[in-house]
Amino acid sequence: MSDDSGTVVPEERREELLERISKRGSTIGERIPEKITIDDHEIALRSFVWETKKQGVVPPEQRDDVQRVRATLKRERDRLKKRLKNDPLSTAEAESIAETIVGIDRAISALKSLREPDLREHAHEEYIASNKRWMNFINQLR
Repeated sequence: MSDDSGTVVPEERREELLERISKRGSTIGERIPEKITIDDHEIALRSFVWETKKQGVVPPEQRDDVQRVRATLKRERDRLKKRLKNDPLSTAEAESIAETIVGIDRAISALKSLREPDLREHAHEEYIASNKRWMNFINQLR
C-alpha cells in the first residue's frame, strides 16, 4: 500500500484495483479476513470458513447458515465494489477495500467448493445399509 492516505485515489489506480478484483485468479494465495463487519454485525469469517470446510461437506443443519453467509458476503462484495468504483476515496481506502473484496471472494470460493450432500442419495445409502444389516441378521439365524 502506498503512503498517500489523504489524497484522492487517481483514476488510473482505481481502474487497476477494479481490474484486480475482477480477475478470475485474484483469490489465489490470498487470505480470508479474520473478521469482517457487515451491517454492524461482526463475522468471524476465517474461523467460520475453516470450521465449515473441516467437515468436508455442509451438514444439513448448517446448510441455511452457509447459504446465508454466502449471500451476505456477495451483497457486501457488491456494495464494496460499487464504493470502490464510485466514491471519492483516498488511495489507502481504495486499496483496503480492494483487499477486503479479494478476501471476501476467497471466502465465497471456499464456501462454494464445499459439497452439499444429496439427501436422496443419503436416504438411499441408509436404505441399503439397513437391508444389509437385516440380511446379516437373517443369515445369522440360519
